[in-house]
Amino acid sequence: MLFRSSVQRNVPFPVLRSAGAFPRVDLCIIGGGPGGIAAAMRAIGYGKSVCIVEGGRIGGADLWGGTVPSKMMYEIAHFAASLTGPEFARDLVNPDEMQSIVDSIPSERITQLLKKTCAEKEREYRAFLEASGVQLIEADNVVIATGAIPRSHAFAKCDHNRILNSTDVFQLPIPASMVVIGAGAMGCEVASMFAKLGRTKRHLIRRGVVIHQGCRLFDLEAGEEDCRYSLRDIFSGDIETYHAERAMVAVGRQPNVGALGLENTKIRVENGQLDCDEYGRCKPYKHIYCIGDATGRQKTVNTAQTAGQAVVDTMFGCSPKLAVSNNALTNIATDMFLEDEVASIGLSEKQCRARGIGYIVARLEYKHLTRSIVMGAKDGFVKMIVTNDREKRVLGVRAVGPHAGSVVEVASLPILKNESVYTMLKHNPAYPSLVSGVIECAAMLVGRGARCSNVVEGISIKNWTPADRA
Repeated sequence: MLFRSSVQRNVPFPVLRSAGAFPRVDLCIIGGGPGGIAAAMRAIGYGKSVCIVEGGRIGGADLWGGTVPSKMMYEIAHFAASLTGPEFARDLVNPDEMQSIVDSIPSERITQLLKKTCAEKEREYRAFLEASGVQLIEADNVVIATGAIPRSHAFAKCDHNRILNSTDVFQLPIPASMVVIGAGAMGCEVASMFAKLGRTKRHLIRRGVVIHQGCRLFDLEAGEEDCRYSLRDIFSGDIETYHAERAMVAVGRQPNVGALGLENTKIRVENGQLDCDEYGRCKPYKHIYCIGDATGRQKTVNTAQTAGQAVVDTMFGCSPKLAVSNNALTNIATDMFLEDEVASIGLSEKQCRARGIGYIVARLEYKHLTRSIVMGAKDGFVKMIVTNDREKRVLGVRAVGPHAGSVVEVASLPILKNESVYTMLKHNPAYPSLVSGVIECAAMLVGRGARCSNVVEGISIKNWTPADRA
């Protein structure tokens, strides 16, 4: 197989320049992000020989341009703003020092992890890298884990100086003002963290999103000192022009599969996504797999890691084979870091209604939890959704507020096993803790709550039944 690699970066392991110097391996993983690393670790556990083909830095977008840097900046901004507000945070936080923290910690973590694991398993684990040219690597199995790249805008072309993408924004100083084109998770997260630092006047462009509501981007130009962007009102057609120091294009990401040489294979590409079966195998092959962002569907780190482990289990004899489709991964939580942390797992009320599933939902606001009171973070809530029948099977949990991602995880196993809410009553969380809010919701749903629902403000229970069953 032929693989091209891109610009040479820092690699924590010896680099082999000659493909002939390395024997045939059991598994070749294209991409050294979280999904690829998880697959490598699982294969090492099977006693298999593994190599990773990575054209950039080991760790992928998770460590260098996505989850880790953005969430570290979020935590720093959140803490600084919580002291006395954004005005104090502006004077307290040095953006250059904050950037150095973001750059250094991931590198130490991933280097130590790989070196320690490989030494213990006594397996050669190397990153192949070439500034230019082609390498030939022989492997019995291949996992494509090349991740995703920022999606381009139709006419807002990134120059990586004034007009940025979601990767560039973590490599440059914090701007005095910035327009964000797109209001997805990344766009909202960046706008929120910069606003908390009190340094950046931000604008979001997308229909129905504050600040620029009911409009579409008409034009965007980068100048020497700032960016000029024009918006068209979708109702009147009027065009207004604004200025910002920088612009960030955040209109989503797309699978990074363009340079894999797929035209030399029988793998089909549909709408930019590889055609895979339920086990992650690229049709029509049985030894080539695809996981993570490269699939266009597994868009979170935890999903990519789960898929990476599952495909290795499948290729090395796990029975029955493990499906890695989104339908099979029903208990994967999602977490967004906006003004407050927002997390979810399982079905929402809207999804239950769409599927005709009758449900009961208990909602408890954080102001009734001792832990949130002592944290000074009383804004937020947790709610649990169960089936509206005798079994009361757990369908989903939603949380908004501090540590929301950890809070919803309590329901992960019951959702996966389709268990009753009664099983959650066996859980005795520490006191005081935010997790106690989930358990209190569970108790409320079976009439054992310590608080009266629909009597006290911020504590409620409601139910919904499909019209044909009412």
